[in-house]
Amino acid sequence: MGNIPENQIFGLDAVHLRFDPDEHPWRVAESEAVDAHWLREQRERPWLYNGTVMLHRGLTFEHGVISGVSHRVPFAALLHWLKIRPEADAWHLFGSAVILSADGAMLLIRMAANTANPGRVYAPAGSLDPSDIAADLIDVDGAIRREALEETGLDLTEAEAEGRLLCWRHGRMVSVFRRFRYAETAEQLVARVREHVRTSAEQEIDGVVVVRAPADAGATAPDYMQALLAFHFDARQIGTAWQGNGIG
Repeated sequence: MGNIPENQIFGLDAVHLRFDPDEHPWRVAESEAVDAHWLREQRERPWLYNGTVMLHRGLTFEHGVISGVSHRVPFAALLHWLKIRPEADAWHLFGSAVILSADGAMLLIRMAANTANPGRVYAPAGSLDPSDIAADLIDVDGAIRREALEETGLDLTEAEAEGRLLCWRHGRMVSVFRRFRYAETAEQLVARVREHVRTSAEQEIDGVVVVRAPADAGATAPDYMQALLAFHFDARQIGTAWQGNGIG
């Protein structure tokens, strides 16, 4: 399946997703089922917004690079995809900002009740969307920075970014991570995020979770986040896992 390693964290040099303005073939084939599922979602969660996101096809992994093609689809199509996890050539790839403090903690967020994933705990993340299209490519790193700023108020350009991406795949869901290390302590970063949450009009998150060991994330952290936490806090990785600019 696209020769991308599965159920393991692995290093990644880049993601090259070419934008195709045509309809995604899977979305066209599933249009009636997508619409029916969205009607049910609207009855149960009327606050959800059917915006536009990116869904991909033809993902492959070669020489440290994931490549593929991206199409615009309604959020309703992604929700349907997440429910049925089809065997067709339709992939969900998204980016996460792994925020690390100077005193060794990882900061995760807890999603608010009025979102698609209420109560879930994970690194700031979100679906790629049309604002991430740059020429005919998708800017995954730009999407990671955008989501972190929207959800936490933290500008990732203030932090030291790891040189390589990390990645995890299960089926046709692909999570891409980049770790960012701040010079501030967890307490200082939490204060900044809480102030952002207090003043934000969006109210996407309702809490910050400080993680110093995988169990701190709690039971609502999804599989891809649990895998990243296990990798990051593995004692065998200390001093060798970080591939930033001279940071050990």
